[in-house]
Amino acid sequence: MGIWEVIPKLPVEYSNFCLSREVNISILYIAMKILRLRLQNYKSFRDSGWLEFAPGFTVVIGQNNSGKSALLEAFRLHRNPHHKHKMVGVDAGVPLDETSSAEFDLSISGEELRNAILANGGVVHVPALPVNSEQDATKFALSVLQKEQITLQLKVPFSSGWLGRDYPSHALFDKGQFERSLGVIGNRARRSVEPVGLSSGQMDSLPQIAQRECDSTIYVFRAERLAIGTTPAQEATILSPDGQNLAAVLHTWQGSHRGQFEEFNRHVAEIFPSIRYVSVGLVHNQSEVKVSQFDASIQRGDLADPLQNCGTGVGQVLCILYVAMTVRRGVIVIDEPSSFLHPGAAKKLMQVLQQYNHQYIIGTHSAELLATVKPQIIYSVEWKHGESSVRRVEADQVNDLKMLLTDLGVSFSDVFGYDRAVWVEGPTEEICFPLILEKILKEVELGLVFVAMKNTGDFERKNKRQAALIWSIYKKVSSGAALLPATVSFSFDRESRTQQEIDDLVRESKGAAHFLPRLCYENYLLEPEAIAALLRWIARDKSAPVAPSRIEEAMRRAGATPGWSGDLADVNWLSNVHAPNLLKAVIDELGEPGNAYDKVRHSKFLTEWLIEHKPQLLRELAAYIHSVVETTRRPAT
Repeated sequence: MGIWEVIPKLPVEYSNFCLSREVNISILYIAMKILRLRLQNYKSFRDSGWLEFAPGFTVVIGQNNSGKSALLEAFRLHRNPHHKHKMVGVDAGVPLDETSSAEFDLSISGEELRNAILANGGVVHVPALPVNSEQDATKFALSVLQKEQITLQLKVPFSSGWLGRDYPSHALFDKGQFERSLGVIGNRARRSVEPVGLSSGQMDSLPQIAQRECDSTIYVFRAERLAIGTTPAQEATILSPDGQNLAAVLHTWQGSHRGQFEEFNRHVAEIFPSIRYVSVGLVHNQSEVKVSQFDASIQRGDLADPLQNCGTGVGQVLCILYVAMTVRRGVIVIDEPSSFLHPGAAKKLMQVLQQYNHQYIIGTHSAELLATVKPQIIYSVEWKHGESSVRRVEADQVNDLKMLLTDLGVSFSDVFGYDRAVWVEGPTEEICFPLILEKILKEVELGLVFVAMKNTGDFERKNKRQAALIWSIYKKVSSGAALLPATVSFSFDRESRTQQEIDDLVRESKGAAHFLPRLCYENYLLEPEAIAALLRWIARDKSAPVAPSRIEEAMRRAGATPGWSGDLADVNWLSNVHAPNLLKAVIDELGEPGNAYDKVRHSKFLTEWLIEHKPQLLRELAAYIHSVVETTRRPAT
């Protein structure tokens, strides 16, 4: 169980606790949090297994319809409806278990329990140590409510109340012969919890008491638009689980905590730069949230818009910020913030939330959010064999991958979430290969990404052990399971490599390395008409185009090689001439002053022109790209 190992089930030493006949309410506060959870028979989950959750940020990733949202919904606990798991291996007509449930370990402070007992108003039963002495049993039960932190073992059948997984729910001792509980009651006048007597049997009210705390501190925000702009005028301080009373709680907050409300508005403006102020007013006995793009100092309420007229994510953010800023310590679950927020706004929201000490569980597809929150725990949800399964990804592994990607000159977000990757020679191929794949081959490759390599010379270093290390780094980066592509191939320019060197690299890569039939990519772009079109495209004066015949003459001068006949269609010349130098020389000679050769930008233009006007000239290149992509369909070795 690692860092979340529960207190051993042994009689505890309670002589250091308060042994008076009552427990006073102190100012001590330690956060409630969910230590681990197990979801059973709910939607795509037959059994998630036990999953630990960090005290700070836990991130859940997974493809669409993998079960990620179902896992996050489990945190709604008893508010969840039953939704039985449909098993492939069970014949139609065979009755299935109708009950969905979640088991979880809840860490809660003695103070939270005492406050909840005060709020309860009735007798609460606390499991007491199974000893003969009534005095010792009473002292032990009272000492439980004085503990800084208690772990409750709970089970929630959805759509119903809470049950302890076993007696005693606080797991401080094993069931014994003398099973008993201490009845306590909250004295609100004295702000204390007082005993009312011992009872025999397995009586345990702590799960129900904990539920009161969870109902006001655990919030699950789903990826949906909330219709929460107005509510009947009333005083309220606790946001409802569905956020429907947002207007009421903001109205109360606005009037009672002006400083906090101003800080709330500062956060809103940080996340949404176009929003300068949020306020709440009364309209026909309704509290209505208004959003203004102007500072409050302008005092022009008529310029503000009702919340329901704002973008999809604004209401969600107002609810999330309210909970983060007003709940003392809570559990905040957010499913796919990037689905209702602009990427920049989602990132800023995470940065704001990091300022407030809550337990966060975030479901996301975004590498940027993953990098922003720096989660302590990452889970990957996958659909396989007819059900959802969850696999933990170590945060250290993610950090290692980020460092490797930085060394390779690649952004983590460039490859995050893809199934397959083709590492290519440079940015030109990264841009142009997908164009040829789509426009000429008519292939739509879902889950495939082309990524430019930083230094392809690393692959041909003379030190064989060093070269093997480089291969292993690229393989490791490209096999980050759900985080990064699992299967890869490599595309290199032929350049000056000998056939022996090429054969060696293919062998070392176990067939993943491929080499262009020509010297480099630009050798497929040496078409005079295309180059003429390029010169006109980059020219400031469009009225004086360069004739293709002049392009041909310049190409013959710039591309002259020993033994070459001057035939621009000669296959051997097209394969071996240094095309980037040739293109630079032609543009320098015939282009306008100041229009320098731009390898990536100009290659993209020439590629697009050839695709549209002379695609037959790219057939060899297209066939090569197809072979490279085919390699990524092979299982990773």
